[in-house]
Amino acid sequence: MAQNDHHHQGGLMALLGAMAFVFIFFFYIVFVNKGVTLDEKVTDPAPAGAVKFDLASVKEPWLPNEQVAAEGQKLFKQNCALCHGEKGDLVGGLPNARNLVEGQWKQGNGLIAHFKVLQNGIQGTQMASFKQTLKPMERWAVLNYINTITNNKSTDKAEDIAKFATTAD
Repeated sequence: MAQNDHHHQGGLMALLGAMAFVFIFFFYIVFVNKGVTLDEKVTDPAPAGAVKFDLASVKEPWLPNEQVAAEGQKLFKQNCALCHGEKGDLVGGLPNARNLVEGQWKQGNGLIAHFKVLQNGIQGTQMASFKQTLKPMERWAVLNYINTITNNKSTDKAEDIAKFATTAD
């Protein structure tokens, strides 16, 4: 039996080495490594010297405005692109979602009808309400952007939109 002791010693050393590795690895994972954080807010970097646009400073976000549409595009990418595609054309989106570029609207053609859809969703479909997710000015910004990409532009009169906007929440 004494001739085979070196085999037992080798196995014991391998076991102790493996246990030491597992202990050190566990200690590193639990106490040293910070892990992955999912709270990153990825945004496009602003050009050097650019003035940051504040959507809240716009008094009438429903009016056509390039800066509001640009903010709306950012909000669209964060909230709508998953279903409607990054460009609103369903490329990469859900097949049964609305193609916003073609703009074949079922709930009415115009910013007022579209605002109501964003606010309330469409019952019986996957279109969810964004009332709790987006502030009214943000919903107007998204609609401002959608109106720049759609082939079926809003037919609402500016004064009707302004009147509706004063009561929209």
